[in-house]
Amino acid sequence: MAAIKILSLLLILCPILSFGQKSMYKKDTIYVRFEKNEANRKITNWDYQKKIGVYFSIKDKSSKHLSLFYPYSEKADTLCIKHLKDYHFSDLEEINEKRNRWIFDNKRPPATRNGVFQNYVIEVISDKKFVKYPVFWRNERI
Repeated sequence: MAAIKILSLLLILCPILSFGQKSMYKKDTIYVRFEKNEANRKITNWDYQKKIGVYFSIKDKSSKHLSLFYPYSEKADTLCIKHLKDYHFSDLEEINEKRNRWIFDNKRPPATRNGVFQNYVIEVISDKKFVKYPVFWRNERI
């Protein structure tokens, strides 16, 4: 009878303890630059899966569009423009290369870019400030 109680307790506690743990696979951070022009779009108050936020459609140098979403529930940072030089901006080719390397290094099945990276969009809003938005990739089976 004691064994059944212990087993029952383990069955109840095991999911609680395992879901509360952080992933043992470290996420890389990538930054994508948003520039206002005719190829790029920024739509505010966009409704995506019952979340309201900002939708970014950014045309890459390879002419492919990146679809990223910033939910208003996340916190964006406004920083001084002098710190912009500290960020390395990635294009889609580099992002896919890093993703494939991450999958190979961690011996994991193919993962979405949301599972591999901590993603940010950086937008220069004036000659003195820029905003760093934490975003996630749309259409990545999130």
